[in-house]
Amino acid sequence: MCIAIPTIFCSDKLQLHLFFNDLLVTPALNNFFKYITYIGDGAFILLLAFLLLFINVQKSLTIISCYLISAGFTQGIKYAFFGDADRPSLVFEIKHIPLKLIEDVDLNIHHSFPSGHTTAAFSLFFCLSFFSKNNVLQFIYFTSALLVAFSRVYLSQHFFEDITVGSLIGVVFSLLVCYILYETKITSTLNKLQKPIWRLF
Repeated sequence: MCIAIPTIFCSDKLQLHLFFNDLLVTPALNNFFKYITYIGDGAFILLLAFLLLFINVQKSLTIISCYLISAGFTQGIKYAFFGDADRPSLVFEIKHIPLKLIEDVDLNIHHSFPSGHTTAAFSLFFCLSFFSKNNVLQFIYFTSALLVAFSRVYLSQHFFEDITVGSLIGVVFSLLVCYILYETKITSTLNKLQKPIWRLF
């Protein structure tokens, strides 16, 4: 964040997008970013949380709560206040500036700010890091969140500022939810759910 925010304020968002598009978009990376971006899809996160019910209900409910609240905030401000924020593909098409685009990727054209996939990815990987005491795993989770976020720029679905704000929302709201769930009176009740769902009955 210390690098991303100064970069946004010191750069033109179109030139910044073109920089990444020209420098990094290559056939060797296309498939990687085309598929890793799905980790930030709501369906993926809800499926993961559902599967986690059969291992640890507490962790599953934490992920669901963090995702729904952070994603709800992102979608709320996206549609209420930033409906006129067009996505890179449309912006550059209007300006007649060609972009390197990836085959078989359906490009959205409106509601660019902030990035919902990035919010979801940072929410998910924040939770996984919160659950883990292993520094190596925490680093892997953070790196994974960054890759999912960058995939949105790589695929020209979002601008750099969209993923920066999306990541901030994902972390801040997930931190708040985890504090409420694990550092308040709710904690003792939630601790009883540290078991697979079938052991609750």
